[in-house]
Amino acid sequence: MKEEGKIINSNCPYKVLHPFTFMPGYENVNVTDISNQYISLAKGKGSWVYDEEGKAYLYTTTAVPSVGLGNDEIINHITNQYKKLSFASTCAQTHNLINELAERLIQICGDNYGSVFFSNDGSGAVETAMKLARQYFLSKGNNTRTKFLSLEGNYHGTTFGSGSVTHMGIKETFGPDLDDCYSAPAPNLYRPPIEGTEKEIIEYCILELEKQIEDIGANTIAAVLLEPIQGVNGIVVLPEEYITAVRQITKKYGILLIMDEVATGIGRTGNWLASHHYNVQSDLLALSKGITGGYFPMGVTVMSNEIIQQLVGNGGIFLHGSTQSGHPIGCAAALAVLDLIEEKGLIENTRTKGNHILNKLREEFTNTNFVGDIRGMGFMISMEFVNDKVTKEPLSFEYGEELTRILHENGLLGNYFNGNLIMYPPLTLTDNEMDYLIDKLIITIQKFENYMKERKSK
Repeated sequence: MKEEGKIINSNCPYKVLHPFTFMPGYENVNVTDISNQYISLAKGKGSWVYDEEGKAYLYTTTAVPSVGLGNDEIINHITNQYKKLSFASTCAQTHNLINELAERLIQICGDNYGSVFFSNDGSGAVETAMKLARQYFLSKGNNTRTKFLSLEGNYHGTTFGSGSVTHMGIKETFGPDLDDCYSAPAPNLYRPPIEGTEKEIIEYCILELEKQIEDIGANTIAAVLLEPIQGVNGIVVLPEEYITAVRQITKKYGILLIMDEVATGIGRTGNWLASHHYNVQSDLLALSKGITGGYFPMGVTVMSNEIIQQLVGNGGIFLHGSTQSGHPIGCAAALAVLDLIEEKGLIENTRTKGNHILNKLREEFTNTNFVGDIRGMGFMISMEFVNDKVTKEPLSFEYGEELTRILHENGLLGNYFNGNLIMYPPLTLTDNEMDYLIDKLIITIQKFENYMKERKSK
């Protein structure tokens, strides 16, 4: 039972299996256990969320709330749409917002693109791109191009297909995955696949990608998938030279390029797309998260003119979709979010403030022994923590738990995973909120440093 958002019957068994849950012992937990383990959010406004005790946190956990929470303009826009048309199927039907949003997205993404498919999330957007890549080649009479190649450390989703091209040790949990999904080393300059200079690491990864293509058989590969910035892996920004080379290699071998911008798209990097920063045009583009700002679930797959012209002419039936593809409420939310980003100049806000935050953090923590690396682009920011800068040994799980506790104590909600503190401030972040984020991080790291010294002295 609840009263005014507070839990009363806290000893009842807890019946929810959360995403990415460590399950041993989970069957015995009750509501009190969960409330002690997780922060229970009660409300949110702008860049802030509040727990059930009223404590405020700057919300930087995910790239989803691109324009903050509880925005009245967007809520009014969605509410009006609910009153007019709360649902409409787009299977052999349509509504007036779906093509308006598709045109708007193509205008944003670039003239290279010609059509849009709507799904329900980022995994769905990637899954759609993979199916479109296969159908594209089948429609040309080529039934050998069925394989996919992506990078180690890439995260593309959790569905069967998108999970099969995710190389982070997740898919092994579920047994055999989709056949013929391969990986190549990523130019992670902080944790590189070889020792060497930055140039040598990039050249090695380029050569290994091309070698993989030739070993697998170029005429059997449908697409290469790229995250221009690896999000879940710790905001690993791929070098421009590498991404440019990947585009050239895929064109050389007639392979499609799927750019996964589920996290990086819609202003997150200080550009509409990270692809714009790299000046690279992909054949298929996956978007989600910030496109509706969390006000409604939506995924988007944007297709190049060449692909849509081939499929419309020779593709047969596209036997793929969802009952809620192109939901009118999602379209209304996305259009309102895009309007707000443009009207408020949020892309420039993200670019300038993101650079300032990164510069201040690097200035502050350059000589801190357990801060191994500070990296990012726009409002994708990561601090990687290590036991020692020389060995780059990751922090233990126990230390990570304490760091998270101090962050929460200081009113910050980030996402600590595998030694990395990942932060996605809303694009609407103000000057005062930016200063708050920097100041609280400094306080947190100072407290954490004292904690580490005390533990190591015992």
